[in-house]
Amino acid sequence: MAHQKFDISKLERLNDTGRFDTMIPSVMWSALGSPRPRIIVDVGAGTGLFAEKFAELAPEATVYAADMAPQMVEWMSENRAGVAVGRLVPLLSTETGVPRPDAQAQLVTMLNLHHELADPVALYTEALRLLEPGGQLLVVDWAARETPKGPPLAIRATFKTLHATMESAGFTHVLQHDGLPWHTLATARRPVQGS
Repeated sequence: MAHQKFDISKLERLNDTGRFDTMIPSVMWSALGSPRPRIIVDVGAGTGLFAEKFAELAPEATVYAADMAPQMVEWMSENRAGVAVGRLVPLLSTETGVPRPDAQAQLVTMLNLHHELADPVALYTEALRLLEPGGQLLVVDWAARETPKGPPLAIRATFKTLHATMESAGFTHVLQHDGLPWHTLATARRPVQGS
């Protein structure tokens, strides 16, 4: 599938809290069943806008905000309030690797990332590795239809494609949820052994 990386020169766009109007954090949290994770890994975190919001929604959690752009990690380290108190931990990652131990996270999130990936299955497999058995994956990406903003239609994935990618990586309980006007919202789980 074709993909397109975010233009790092437009970093400030990622800090627009107006994004919460269409990528509604409470809708995402509800789709997850209002979890209480201790460790969240936000992959492709950008400037950490949503990672910081997830830290608010999960007050007992540490949020690891991973991005492959050193400029993003540096920006988060210098500007996100949660960093100073240890609730938000910026991490430099690769496109398919996050420097965190196996099976420790209860939640992995990927927002507006799928359409940027050259090898989606490889990153979803990495997400599975990061999650403890029964842990959840949250994926939000631009819907495969015309929207007022967003990337070209040719690089947007349908839910069918997201579902197939998640299953290829080993996820189960793949579900699509309503509530986001311009995006597809999907959740999945790392299987529990024997289930």
